[in-house]
Amino acid sequence: MSEPADESPPDPTLPPTESGLSPSIDLRSVFLGPKGENAAVFERLLLEAFRDHVFWRRNVHPEDGFRVQEVEKRSPSYQYSISVLEQTLLSLLGELKGGVPFFSPRYIGHMTSDLTMASLIGYFATMLYNPNNVAVEGSPVTTRLELEVAEDLGAMVGYPAADRWGHLTSGGTVANFEALWVARNVKYLPIAVRWAAEELQVGGLTATSAAGSKDLGTLSLWELLNLPPRESLDLLDRLLAATEDRQAAAEAVSRHSASGMGYQSFGYRLHQHFGDALPPAVVLVPSTAHYSFEKICRALGMGGNQLVHVPVDENFRMDPAALWRILQDLAQRQQPVVAVVSVLGTTEESAVDRVDRVEELRTRAGEELGLAWHHHVDAAWGGYALSVTRDAAGRRRGFQSTLADQAPEAWPSESVYRALVAVEQTDSVTIDPHKFGFIPYPAGAVCFRDRRSRELVSVEAPYVFHSGAPDSAHLGRFILEGSKPGAAAAAVWMAHQVLPLDARGYGRLIGASSRGALALHRRLAAGDFSPFHLSLLPPPDLNIVCFAVGHPSLGTLSETNQFVHRLYQALSLSTETTATHRVERPDYFVTKTVLRAEEYGGAAVPVAARLGFDEAAYREAGGVAVLRCTVMDPFLAASRDRVDYLEGFAATLRQVMVAALATG
Repeated sequence: MSEPADESPPDPTLPPTESGLSPSIDLRSVFLGPKGENAAVFERLLLEAFRDHVFWRRNVHPEDGFRVQEVEKRSPSYQYSISVLEQTLLSLLGELKGGVPFFSPRYIGHMTSDLTMASLIGYFATMLYNPNNVAVEGSPVTTRLELEVAEDLGAMVGYPAADRWGHLTSGGTVANFEALWVARNVKYLPIAVRWAAEELQVGGLTATSAAGSKDLGTLSLWELLNLPPRESLDLLDRLLAATEDRQAAAEAVSRHSASGMGYQSFGYRLHQHFGDALPPAVVLVPSTAHYSFEKICRALGMGGNQLVHVPVDENFRMDPAALWRILQDLAQRQQPVVAVVSVLGTTEESAVDRVDRVEELRTRAGEELGLAWHHHVDAAWGGYALSVTRDAAGRRRGFQSTLADQAPEAWPSESVYRALVAVEQTDSVTIDPHKFGFIPYPAGAVCFRDRRSRELVSVEAPYVFHSGAPDSAHLGRFILEGSKPGAAAAAVWMAHQVLPLDARGYGRLIGASSRGALALHRRLAAGDFSPFHLSLLPPPDLNIVCFAVGHPSLGTLSETNQFVHRLYQALSLSTETTATHRVERPDYFVTKTVLRAEEYGGAAVPVAARLGFDEAAYREAGGVAVLRCTVMDPFLAASRDRVDYLEGFAATLRQVMVAALATG
């Protein structure tokens, strides 16, 4: 009997018919479309937003009359000014055509994409009002929307409803900064509470760690610096409850805190009070962590040298075994750990660290090593993938039901699923709506498990924050940034209304993009590109496919890396090719990165080995260059109108490889 013919894979843009998730979002309705297919509805809604804004202007004290009269519009100077405006716009529109077509399925370069119509319309409509979300008196509507958005994200993560808190930022760097800022202040809080209690003559306070409860005054410096984050905040509450004047007690804690005294004065007093000083506290991050963490450690005064990189495994995830060895060494030397950072979606590979394994190690380290730390997840890239684990009612979906909706590609893997659901056990998380949320810049976000931690970074400004107002009016006093656009909050809010943070909405969009990446990986792995050879990284945890390219004539890894760079130049609008002249836009767009030996250690050795180079050659070359393909839309793997983007990219890649080798 002959084998049955392969069925065409289902179109990922169409809603499932028997998934149990109906009504699901039809992904064809989400974007303006690669060819502007939804232009009519987009134009109608933009015009509606503009007309409504003008109507509002005309009805605020209509008795004031018009400031610009029709007859004045006929003056030569007015006409000249308008003509300059129109001409300048035409010039700008012409310049913008030289940009990158992020909206096209042919663009698989950086983590930039087409944007949802909901977020664009929400941003445009609110931009006309120009609210500033630093304080509610300048943004009575959009501050509320921002807090609703943060609540949405916190609920998607799974932080307890009564305790969680968060807000929007300009991006992941600021969000990560705030998370480590809070982590540092929570780390040193027990010391400040102890000194404040001594000043206020408050006795009887106890602190509880994995070793049990002890009187606060009897704890060593090492024990004070290894109270779990929640216990540190509980300790502050117990001090405030034990005093008649809570405000005076809070001010005393602030005076004795590291942030209040500054690192130099705080360290000097530690030496006076406790004698021998401990080694400086560290922050642990995987070697794949974003470069901003070093900037953050420098800016916070901890020092770039105190950022410790944990090796990654062959899947480019933080290696739990290596993390445990580092923790053991730190405990033996009694060197405190401010925070451990897990990455949910690395910038180069979209790898998802095993957050669940790190949480297991946190419990084990407390019991066996007496270590405690703040666990932060940098999910700037992959945070929205958490939506796939939620049903329409916000309940957690099991792995099998999550996987059942993801045919034909099996995504997420069970390890990724376990990492996603474990984020709810952590202390803070960064999520960038302007990345995998398909929302315009700037829109990052940070969420905290315990809202009390925000008080440790709060600053008063009487001309902005007025006494007696609710917390929602005081957003600016709890955050790093001051002025920020309320339009960003409206954009995220509107996107969340149209695409819910569950499997029906964002879960379908993220799933379709990630399955497209897996389909691309499978196509490249199965393709015959001889005499060229592709060395692919493992199948992606999310949506980024990376691969190196070799050829028998390339005798060294350095030559191979240079060849990959020429491929990148041919498949991008790089600064090198556009700095002095315009170039023809390529058929497909990719980007490039280098898996550097100093960062990746032995994790990238197999990539070089598949090209025929040993570890010595890999280290001599300094690393291995790879092309990087980021799938940021649901259309890449959907064949329609006789266009197969996967086959098209494979054909273009071969053509470019042949041409680059000939011109090398």
